[in-house]
Amino acid sequence: MPPLPIVLVVEDEPIILLAACEMVESAGFITKEAANATRALRILVENPPIAILFTDIDMPGPIDGLALAFEAQARWPMIGIIITSGRRQLARRELPAGAIFLEKPYLKRALTEALANVLS
Repeated sequence: MPPLPIVLVVEDEPIILLAACEMVESAGFITKEAANATRALRILVENPPIAILFTDIDMPGPIDGLALAFEAQARWPMIGIIITSGRRQLARRELPAGAIFLEKPYLKRALTEALANVLS
């Protein structure tokens, strides 16, 4: 039996982070979590088998979730990327190639579909 894919969930709001991790785990994935993009980059470096990056855009710190997504894709081209925000919407041309944008608030079904789509 192959190991379950790992999803790195990056969200600065603790309640949303907890809910997102629960949704991802109930969809059959293992989660790692980070409260900011700087920590997320450290986790990506230390844990190369991460299959998907699921990140909010707006976070405190020197790098936001969108910049994190572009950096992750440049360094780990095989990683699947899902970007979310409740403050702004992004057009496909503003996203890293192959990334999916998921508007907040998102439902479990929409997140599960996005996870499956970035893996395929």
